[in-house]
Amino acid sequence: MAKIIPFQPDDYPHTFTRDVYLYETDAFGHTNNVSFLAYMESARFDLFKKLDLFDPRDVLSLSLILARAECDYKEISHYNDRLTIYSRIAEISSSSFVIEHVFVRENDGVIVAEGKVVIVYFDHEKNRSMPITDEIRQKLQRYQTMKDDPAKA
Repeated sequence: MAKIIPFQPDDYPHTFTRDVYLYETDAFGHTNNVSFLAYMESARFDLFKKLDLFDPRDVLSLSLILARAECDYKEISHYNDRLTIYSRIAEISSSSFVIEHVFVRENDGVIVAEGKVVIVYFDHEKNRSMPITDEIRQKLQRYQTMKDDPAKA
């Protein structure tokens, strides 16, 4: 049986906090599933700004595109919940990288969702992926942690 390693906030070097707004809930009063994808986008753009990966005044200066997004819903969240989204660079390959997110409800510390996105370094003029530059790789590595590091278990 695989050893379950509990969530460690220190393993996620980036945090982004936001409240759940009323318009982001469904008829049952639950945070709508699509809202979590938007929260991941907000968290990653905050991370990209901190990494100085693009000029925030010119979104077209960003040479990154989203290739995949997934989200696992663990608990229900509601209007006015404050969520902290913990993020880390989980993996860096030749032309893409993976960001993992954990959504924690602040008032009780419960994990309400976990998500992952694959981002591709992209040449918009040639309409194809390109190798991640050494400069970008070094920036990404500042927010990378070793997943399931046995030394931390």
